[in-house]
Amino acid sequence: MTGILIAIMAPILIIFGWALWQMRSQPRGLYILFFAEMWERFSYYGMRALLIFYLTWHFLYESDFSLTLYGAYVALVYLGPLLGGYLADKYIGFRKAVTFGAVLLVAGHGLMGFHGPPATESLQTAGASYTLERPTYSETRDERVIIVDGQSYAVDGFVQPEKGSNERSVTYTDASGQLVLVEGTVSRDRSPLHELILFAALALIVAGVGFLKPNISTCVGALYEQGDRRRDSGFTLYYMGINLGSLFSGILCGWAAAELGWSAGFGLAAIGMLAGLLVFIWGQGWLEGRADPPADVDLSTPVFLGLNREWLVYMAGLGFAGVAFVLLQFAALTSAAMYPIFGLVTLGIVWYMLTRLEAEARSAMIGLLILSISSVLFWTLFDQGPTSLNLFAGSHVTNEIGGFEFPATWLQSANPYYIVIFAPAVAAFWTFLGNRGWEPNSFVKFGFAMVQIGAGFYILNLGIQTATPDAEGALRISVLFILLMYLLHTTGEIFLSPVGLSAVTKMSAKQIVGFMMGYWFLASSFANVIAAEVARRTQVPEGAPPAESLAAYNAVYIQLGTAAVGLGVLLLVLSPALQRLTRHVEGRSDPTETDASGQPDQTTATTG
Repeated sequence: MTGILIAIMAPILIIFGWALWQMRSQPRGLYILFFAEMWERFSYYGMRALLIFYLTWHFLYESDFSLTLYGAYVALVYLGPLLGGYLADKYIGFRKAVTFGAVLLVAGHGLMGFHGPPATESLQTAGASYTLERPTYSETRDERVIIVDGQSYAVDGFVQPEKGSNERSVTYTDASGQLVLVEGTVSRDRSPLHELILFAALALIVAGVGFLKPNISTCVGALYEQGDRRRDSGFTLYYMGINLGSLFSGILCGWAAAELGWSAGFGLAAIGMLAGLLVFIWGQGWLEGRADPPADVDLSTPVFLGLNREWLVYMAGLGFAGVAFVLLQFAALTSAAMYPIFGLVTLGIVWYMLTRLEAEARSAMIGLLILSISSVLFWTLFDQGPTSLNLFAGSHVTNEIGGFEFPATWLQSANPYYIVIFAPAVAAFWTFLGNRGWEPNSFVKFGFAMVQIGAGFYILNLGIQTATPDAEGALRISVLFILLMYLLHTTGEIFLSPVGLSAVTKMSAKQIVGFMMGYWFLASSFANVIAAEVARRTQVPEGAPPAESLAAYNAVYIQLGTAAVGLGVLLLVLSPALQRLTRHVEGRSDPTETDASGQPDQTTATTG
């Protein structure tokens, strides 16, 4: 096992050391932003890896509600940066916005640790009531005991006739060896106070990410003068910090929750965020005033109810957290509202393109709209990771390597691990092709990204066909299948995510480039709502046979894989025509055009 750990961690340690060495030639403020964002991502992804298990196991929410709540929460997380970025840009500056966001995140992650007693479950039948007890932490929902006359008996099986029903049949073997059947209805009791704490914690995290996430990235850009050649390499190093935090979060927070309890898992995420806040406050001077409020904004003069503009911004941030708190209470309605919102914004962009833009700018915007809408399907599949794939790993994957068993949450670290390993290689590959005029256009990259994420689900479907029962009768597959799937998901992400961000800056009409960046994130927000709905379709009634559960995952994942591969192939086929829409902004010519010598035009491509 030691050899396996060394093989896994050695590349990470080497790359981490390389990153620190490379930062010697960068502005020293990058050190502060690197470590602050590393800890912020540690806290966010650490909590995210635990959340779906926490909702379904500790609070005993049905998987339908848990997945809907998760989708609404992440959708709001992606919408928050629109407000946080605007207020920072116009009023308080990036440094103050990051500090305020970090304070909200510390509070939110800290509140997650105050989970209170677990929800209780009881079975009522014929005037009698039987308590059903579960372990404090588990990644499957089929472990429990029934209390009869003060004696605990392991539940052999339970049946819930239809989804959402409170009817339940439970069987257990009593002290005399007799198989006993108990039929009745199930009730669940939760602490109302701790439910409020849960929603308040999620709301604070939503607001905190909204203020911190967009503005700490802007702080990185503010370190460099226009034309500074170190900018791209600085962002690459910063990006590695993000993924290092994500990598260790699923492992450490997952281990703490499994071994020490939910408070330890969420508490570790809070400590990570506190470390990020302290690093940022300590090193603010290294930013050299580049992230301070705009010079022409007066933050000290009271303007409303004795409050100055700075405090009004902070009150707006708390107000947004309050709105998020209410919206999360109505997660289904919040999620449903995203459909008309995304549709209306898309129609508004189309109207603007048709009425306000010249032909050349309009053609580039058409290309960007195609990429943005295509990204919705990609992120819908990709965001199965912390939802249905997390539940799948807990119920149907043998989470073991070399005889070492680990929590299912550790698999959430596979994506950042692969990014740290492969992102530099892919970036170098694009540079190699670009220097020779061979780099594919954005539509080709998106097409291959779709094919890769679809192929990942095909590999998982192949693994499902090999499932065998374990000692408890659960059908499980080798962890290698899901690791291979995450590898293809990650390479697909590397092909699509940075290319999409670059496409926004290149293809947007100059008048609305900021709005289109917001639209790109709105697409991600909308995708999370759809992802939650898709994940719900993988779930069967609690207590259903393992074969039925596995069949549900198999059916949905085949559909996802086929949809992604189909869209990918379509983009690849149409890429020559789509390229003609955007060649004037992508730095590429139509491959059928020739230069003055009659040779194909080899204009150097722009790296995505």
